[in-house]
Order: sequence, then structure tokens, then C-alpha cells
Amino acid sequence: MKVWNPNLSPKERSLIQSVYVFESTHGEKYKLPFYADGFPGIVFFHSEKPVTVFVGSESKVMDPVFVYGQTIYPIQIEIEGPFFFVMVQLLPAVVETALGIPVLELTNSCWTIPKFEWNFEPNFSLAIDEFSSSLATQALLNFILEKGKKFRPDPVLFVCIEEILEKKGNCEIGKLSKKHGLSERTLQRRFQNYVGLTPKQFSTIIRFQSSLNEINTDNKFSLTDIAYVSGYSDQSHFIRQFKSFTKQKPFQFREKI
Repeated sequence: MKVWNPNLSPKERSLIQSVYVFESTHGEKYKLPFYADGFPGIVFFHSEKPVTVFVGSESKVMDPVFVYGQTIYPIQIEIEGPFFFVMVQLLPAVVETALGIPVLELTNSCWTIPKFEWNFEPNFSLAIDEFSSSLATQALLNFILEKGKKFRPDPVLFVCIEEILEKKGNCEIGKLSKKHGLSERTLQRRFQNYVGLTPKQFSTIIRFQSSLNEINTDNKFSLTDIAYVSGYSDQSHFIRQFKSFTKQKPFQFREKI
């Protein structure tokens, strides 16, 4: 299986956080794991076999284009090749303002986009006919750009999100709200309405993602080192939060890489 992360234009970055493409030309079955990352998204996939999303003990067979919300629990997607699977992480407010889907209703859930809503973009059908992940990627990007023409981000919220990302989740929410002239309650309400999480939850997820990236990319660091560089107060705090998002302790997770 090949996995890559295409570059985005400035126009695309006004709506999109990142894009991930998974592709296999072989008839193997894969289980793709996903963990909380702080961003909702939209997916376009193609496989001759059913594609199933597993969240805890629940499962659902998905349609080719769907939107997913904030994920607190670990998710697995079972897909059999040949397939392509394009996942676009959206800036949080885009889901509700551009796609008309209430962000709070999407937490730990998925929402099918009916074919009549995306069929205007010819690259969707072309991608399936030609089995082309590049056409599939372009189809999703074109769809989002078209739907997001009237999207106007909340400038204060956007800056707060950028600051939390830049500091890898190690932000004091009280100081952040004060810096931007908001009460903590106002900032919390804006986050919940547009992101689907409180600012504290969002920061916690971003810090977890920072530690997950360290575990996935560098085996020379001890878990104590990773806990420290990721901003956790101690190793037990790191282990508790890591397990809350992955259902595994960090050392168990690392052994499976």
C-alpha cells in the first residue's frame, strides 16, 4: 500500500488542513487505523468490495463519499484492494458553514454525502472509471472549493487554532482567551459551535498527536523523553492520555509499529 500527502495551494489551504491518499493495486485486505487529530474531514474511496468503519463495538458499511466529525475514539477502516482512499482534513468550521452539516452531530460519527450532491464534479466518475487516485484527489478538492466559496472563517478562532497547533497543544486556555480579548466562556462557546470540541479538548488532542508523531517517527527516544518533549507533566500523565485515545499504552503501541 502506498500512502502520501499531496501539497496544497494557498486557496486550498483556506479550507483544508491536509490531504492523505492511500492506494493499493493488490487484492489484499487492510485495516487503516485513525486516531483523534482535532480535524473533521471528507473521504472519497473506491473498492469493489464493501468498506467498513469500526468504532468500538459498532460498525458501518460506508458509501463512496462521506464526511466524518471529530474522533475521540480510535477508528479502523477495513478496505480490500485494489482501492484508493482519499481523506481531506477540513478546517473545523468548514463542515457546518460550507457543507451545512451540524458539527456537534458529527462527533464520533459519519455523514454520507448523497451522489446527487457530488455528481456535478466529473472527476469523481472519471477517478472510478480510470482507477486514478490523482483524479480522486482533484475531485474532492474541486468539490470542497465549490462548496466553500462563501466560507468566511472566524478570524479570532482561526488565530487561536493556529496558536494551539504551533505550540503542539501546550497552551493555557485562560491566557489564550485573554490575549485575544475574549472571556474563557466565549472562547469555549465558539470552539464548541465551530470545532465541535472545547479549546481544552482540542489542545489535548493536538498534544496527543504530537506524541504519536514522535512515537511513529523516532525509536531512539525513550517514552520518558517523548512525554517530556510533548509537554506532559510526567510519564503517568502521558500514558493515561495516550491510552484514552488509542486504548493502548504507549509501549504496547510502539511494539506493534
